[in-house]
Amino acid sequence: MAVKRLGIGFIGGGFISRFHIQSLIGVRDVDVHGVCSKTTASAEATATVARDLGIGEAKVFDSATDMVADPNIDALWMCSPNFTRMEVMEEIVHALEAGKGELVGVACEKPLGRNVAEAKKMLELAQQANLLDGYLENQVFAPSVTRGKEIVWARGASTTGPPYLARAAEEHSGPHMPWFWEGELQGGGVLNDMMCHSVEEARFMLTPPGAGRDVLTPVSVNAYAACLKWQRPKYAKILSDNSGGKTDYLKRPAEDFARSLVEYVNQDGEKVVGRRGRTSLRNRMPSLAKCR
Repeated sequence: MAVKRLGIGFIGGGFISRFHIQSLIGVRDVDVHGVCSKTTASAEATATVARDLGIGEAKVFDSATDMVADPNIDALWMCSPNFTRMEVMEEIVHALEAGKGELVGVACEKPLGRNVAEAKKMLELAQQANLLDGYLENQVFAPSVTRGKEIVWARGASTTGPPYLARAAEEHSGPHMPWFWEGELQGGGVLNDMMCHSVEEARFMLTPPGAGRDVLTPVSVNAYAACLKWQRPKYAKILSDNSGGKTDYLKRPAEDFARSLVEYVNQDGEKVVGRRGRTSLRNRMPSLAKCR
């Protein structure tokens, strides 16, 4: 029996689209059929990556609407910058409702929106168009994290009880596209765009294997944010130079360091805690969960 292959198109021709395309080498029955981007050059470069890797005869499209209309494309991966997500989603839904074509689903890079209102609207639009929706979070699928969780729950939890504390921290030099450093375009700083990884990773570690998300109920959230590096004059100058003078981080800063602590109640009514940290300063590996 022939297997139905999934044809996908990428909206956005930058680093993250190419990152996803390279990862598709390990995914069965998927073909990349298209890419659209702000510039034809970036779309063609990304489509070339897919063709060279042998994961689809990707071609360049002028718009998301054109990809909706292509019968070879079943789903769209939204990997364009944060400030374009809502506009792109509205275009997709409008094309579907206008009968331009059909889609099975959409998947969106993190963060889902620049704020809670945008995130909720994104979900509403997907449901309005009766689309399957996916959130492109990668860290909970990393081998070090999945294997770590297996060990914590199979060995530690069986001896001392379920974990009650999970810490996740990650640090690096930060994204290098100028728009990321503009709070209005990005949605803030690392608290929104980058710490979403650590929040999800800590929740994942505290969730029993095979259990749904509803086994943990958040009851308290605390967060702290600061500018530790990039608002210093010598570093702010780097951002200004890289953006052609557009980014003035001395006058319009966004946090480059953030921490949060989320208290949950588990299915047994017990308190568990997820502690997260994120910064655009340097590299650091995430840690695992603690058992009782």
